[in-house]
Amino acid sequence: MSKIKSLLERHEKQRTSGINLIASENCLSVEVKKALASDLAGRYHSYWYGGTKCAERIIEETENLAKKVFKAKYAMVTSLSGNMCDLAVMFAFTKPGDKVAMMTLDSGGYPLGVQKFHREFLQLPADSYTYQLKVDEAKRIILENQAKLTILGPSFIAFPHPVREISEGIKGVSTFVYDGSHVLGLMACGRFQDPLREGAEVLIGSTHKSLYGPQGGLVLTDSESHYRKLNEMLGFDVDEGIGLVDNPHMNRIAALGIALEEIAANPDYGDKVVTNAKALGKALDDLMVPVKFKEKGFTESHQIFLDMEMEKARPFCETLETMGIFMDIAGRMGVAEVTHIGMDVSDMEFIASVISEVYEGKTSSDLKSKVAGFAKKYVE
Repeated sequence: MSKIKSLLERHEKQRTSGINLIASENCLSVEVKKALASDLAGRYHSYWYGGTKCAERIIEETENLAKKVFKAKYAMVTSLSGNMCDLAVMFAFTKPGDKVAMMTLDSGGYPLGVQKFHREFLQLPADSYTYQLKVDEAKRIILENQAKLTILGPSFIAFPHPVREISEGIKGVSTFVYDGSHVLGLMACGRFQDPLREGAEVLIGSTHKSLYGPQGGLVLTDSESHYRKLNEMLGFDVDEGIGLVDNPHMNRIAALGIALEEIAANPDYGDKVVTNAKALGKALDDLMVPVKFKEKGFTESHQIFLDMEMEKARPFCETLETMGIFMDIAGRMGVAEVTHIGMDVSDMEFIASVISEVYEGKTSSDLKSKVAGFAKKYVE
């Protein structure tokens, strides 16, 4: 067997015998996986080539689905990642030397390297413990510095952000973009918040976190002028020159379309995710595992946060992995995937009991086997 095939088998075995609480991930349905493995994986999509009429229709239908699910006038599905969506809005709405206002990683933001693209990073003030934006100070900084673009893009996001308050304060000065990468799946079900109705001019995001599609990006807006500018970056334009995307990976777009059909037919998913997240937070707290935001019900998203510094969270994450539970090294947990595969509140209580044992230093081969047996029940 080749080394790659061997490693792939090891990966599959590890993941199917464990419990995934990584907030940035989700699992794919059988039909979504089929689309990824389809003939489209090696095909183009443009009128430039013969044999692409079905591919062109798949893009059109997937964009129509995205517009319907997110109640947006315009949608673009060609972006290969959420990060590329960030680049698209940066190139569409700013020029070199302009200021781009964003939250920093230490306050829960996404660490986009705007300086690498000859723009100036402008820090939005936020509390490093709660990750909440300081609204009045943020508006003042954006206005005084004439930031051309504001991206509200939290990676650590337990509660809705003050979209309306920010948008009303910076209108006409800064293009306001909401990066909903982590919470798109909740928004698709009418949960969490509704950025386009609250004042954001563009909603962007990854499609593989709480939204259970393949890895990729999605751009949504109600503005025709914004759509045209963004399409210059994300569309396939032979006459004017290709921007950020040449081949958008048609198998990915077809897989996204199927995932959007699935989530449209599963409107209770968002409620179940939030219910499970709250239940996991409460169960951990009851077992004396430190969790943030008890006073606020722990969360309103798919994420909960252990109340521990990185130097303690990282080894705890690594020990949990040896027992078959996966989270990230910052102490962030997410329940989108476990909810998607059918787990409920009682399952959250089981997961919390295992995490509690590991927190107390009680690791053993028996505990690992217990986790593997539990996970096996949910393997398709």
